Amino acid sequence: MDKLDYAIKDVEHAFRQLEFAIKLMCYCELGHIDIEKFDTDITILLQNENVGFNAGGFEKDSIIMTSQMLVGTAFGVSAIVIDALYDAAGIKKNIKSREPKDDLQILVYMVRCAFAHNIAAPVWDARGPDFAREFYLPLTPEANVDLSQINGVSFDYEHIGGFAQWYKIKDAVIHAVRGT
Repeated sequence: MDKLDYAIKDVEHAFRQLEFAIKLMCYCELGHIDIEKFDTDITILLQNENVGFNAGGFEKDSIIMTSQMLVGTAFGVSAIVIDALYDAAGIKKNIKSREPKDDLQILVYMVRCAFAHNIAAPVWDARGPDFAREFYLPLTPEANVDLSQINGVSFDYEHIGGFAQWYKIKDAVIHAVRGT
């Protein structure tokens, strides 16, 4: 396998992690976690040291909040590895272009930046004419993402069209880098 193949595998793994996190969050939100079984004393025996966690640290609300934060973390990782996929393919960012294929790459980069600067509380940095604008994405069906008024705003999945669109973006990026 070459560098690009490894980068594509990283993207696929990151999206499996995101899928797992979303499913876990839904499971928690629906109250399917048995707190008595989940929140028990546990010691993990490692080769060089052990780590232990005491019971009593979780209740329903904290489990839900933690699972939601896990989704955010997994989402941020997915953005970072998609952006790295472009690097592995040797595709440089063309921020002056307004072609949909370039808009796709710049949008991924902007999502990555929002999470990379603070994965726990991502915020858009969409300033200037190259970033504070509408992006036309080569998806099916075609999609637009408007970031013209979003600078400094906390990231929301709906800003990019939601989770389903993020998966379409991933597929479009993989297709784009394989075509180069």
